[in-house]
Amino acid sequence: MAELLTVLSNPPLKVRGSLLKVEDLAVAYRVDGINVHAVEGIDFAMQAGATLGLVGESGCGKTTLARALMGVLPTNARITRGKVWLDGVDLAALPEAERRAKLWRDLSFVPQTAMNALDPVYRLRDQMREVLCKRGGLWRSAADARAAELFSAVGLDPSRLMDYPHQFSGGMRQRAAIAMALALKPRLIIADEPVTALDVIVQRQVLDTIRGLSTDLGLSAIIVTHDISVVAYLCSIVAVMYAGRIVEFGPIDKVMREPAHPYTMGLMNASPDLERAGEDLVPIEGSPPSMVEPPPGCRFAERCPFALPACGEAQPPTMDVATDHRAACIRIDEVSDLRAQAREASTWRH
Repeated sequence: MAELLTVLSNPPLKVRGSLLKVEDLAVAYRVDGINVHAVEGIDFAMQAGATLGLVGESGCGKTTLARALMGVLPTNARITRGKVWLDGVDLAALPEAERRAKLWRDLSFVPQTAMNALDPVYRLRDQMREVLCKRGGLWRSAADARAAELFSAVGLDPSRLMDYPHQFSGGMRQRAAIAMALALKPRLIIADEPVTALDVIVQRQVLDTIRGLSTDLGLSAIIVTHDISVVAYLCSIVAVMYAGRIVEFGPIDKVMREPAHPYTMGLMNASPDLERAGEDLVPIEGSPPSMVEPPPGCRFAERCPFALPACGEAQPPTMDVATDHRAACIRIDEVSDLRAQAREASTWRH
């Protein structure tokens, strides 16, 4: 781990305190003259050194939220309201040039497919130089030394800096993308499905790399994934998203052991669990609602086995379940009984 300790040595390691705070964030896409409300009413905060998992099924708004935090939304998308505070600065209110200047330095992005971040016609050394020299202001010799440190930190031989991306395996390309994201010692890294396209052995290796950086360096990260087992292995806190909203938020151990929202309970039933080996996985029947005209009440109500008539009338308030653990469900007072019922497969078979 000696190499790791040099990668992010400034600012000091394991500094705790408020890092990111998101207030009432909403993002809409304009498609064929219609607004698609992909993300609405997002509120959460994370401390320096934390690893936050954004989990939910495809289309729930995870990637849109991640890109909104970065300020790299598609041309037909825009933030319609809300604030994104990073170290006390509202990124959403900054002019485009100032916000872009913070990319790589204050926050950086690891895409789902590493080839989207790596130019196939340039050696890795030249791509690292572009970040370190043009954005970081280093001379070539210093940039090359820094690139070698970064490759060692993520488990790559520095000699591979002379290779092209196509000469790397999928796992190696993902590690190289992580090394580039670390180049300018950002305060926060956002990784969008960093292991989805990899086999399970390589997934473990990449996850261990991120986990080592987080543990030894106090690295702050947001991990976007549909796989709740990745969140359980890697993250300290979790935000469960459904249909553009966060329906449950809290420390990973509390959320995994005592889920408070029916959607979280359903996700866990649909995921493999060694403690329930041999049992059938139970899918959540149905599909998420259209985001063109979202329902007025709880967006999970149509698929929820515990829904009441009131659930379809108004958005449920987000309520405290325990310390730092909250969920948006009007039946929070009955959560112990709901949790017991949710473990039965028959509950989910309408």
